This record gives sequence, C-alpha cells and structure tokens, in this order.
Amino acid sequence: MQDERAKFQKQVRKCAQELKRLLPELADRHSPLVVLAALSEHVGGALLVCQESGRCTPDEARAIIRRVEELTFADSEPPARQ
Repeated sequence: MQDERAKFQKQVRKCAQELKRLLPELADRHSPLVVLAALSEHVGGALLVCQESGRCTPDEARAIIRRVEELTFADSEPPARQ
C-alpha cells in the first residue's frame, strides 16, 4: 500500500511539473483569475467523470478538493459550517 501511495505521489508531482510549464503560456493570453476559474471547471468536471466511470469514489474526489482547500487556505481558519 505504501509503495502504491509513493508511486501515485511521484506521478502527481511529475504531472504538476508538466502543468507548471503550460501555465505561463495561458497566463500570457488570459488573466490569472480566468486561468484559475478554467482550471476549477476542468477539475470539477474531471472529478465527476472519474466518479461516474468508477475511476474514483466520492470520498477520493472530496479528498482532492480538501487538499486544494488546504493548499489555498494554509494560514487561515476554515469557514464556519452553516
């Protein structure tokens, strides 16, 4: 299990590095907010497709979203639940 996790994390890092190379080109043509909004649309759609195809569970999709929140709001308190 640990080997699978390490392999997955290595693949994630490699893919993230590839995305970093593509982002400057997008940033030249669009504002940062537009790029981020487009990325969020893409991620949300991809998570839905992954769930519908059985490639990930709702819990796995939520874990990805939680990780985005952790990275985004690292120094702030989480919002109060309503």
